Amino acid sequence: MARAVSDNVIETAENVFREYLRDRGLKYTEERQAILRAVMKNDEHFEAEQLLLDMRQSGHRVGKATIYRSLKILVACGIVKEVHFSNKQVHYEHTYGQDPHDHMVCRRCGRIIEFDAAEVTRLRTLIAADHRFHALSHRFSIMGLCEACVRACPVGLRANLLLARRGKKKKG
Repeated sequence: MARAVSDNVIETAENVFREYLRDRGLKYTEERQAILRAVMKNDEHFEAEQLLLDMRQSGHRVGKATIYRSLKILVACGIVKEVHFSNKQVHYEHTYGQDPHDHMVCRRCGRIIEFDAAEVTRLRTLIAADHRFHALSHRFSIMGLCEACVRACPVGLRANLLLARRGKKKKG
């Protein structure tokens, strides 16, 4: 999860967003500012619909289309990242002022575990260099079962999972 950011980081993100919009002939509207601030103050993974509900509950009059368009722009400008878990619904998280990280997603309970992406980033850079490509970002998610869900599995399945973890197959 993104960690809480200071007002200074939010202010800097606003300046980056304002400049990005200006360079593309777009306006920095009150609605876009409110969306940016709501995103930056959110330290969870969120869906566009949830952001819309949260903003409306806090008194902001913002349209659904404005939310979706603004999120698309925030992703393009590098302040927000789309995160794809096992379902088809796109989640978002702000990345501005955050350390890079990737995700492990439990297929059973939906738990999301974030981990340091330094090794993944190094591998990304090496692979890109091998292909004369300059990587700007990546999406990496590991799907599986968290420890609690493995413990909750029936004994036979648990044994198969433990063997799979060691790279062996159970003879059946």
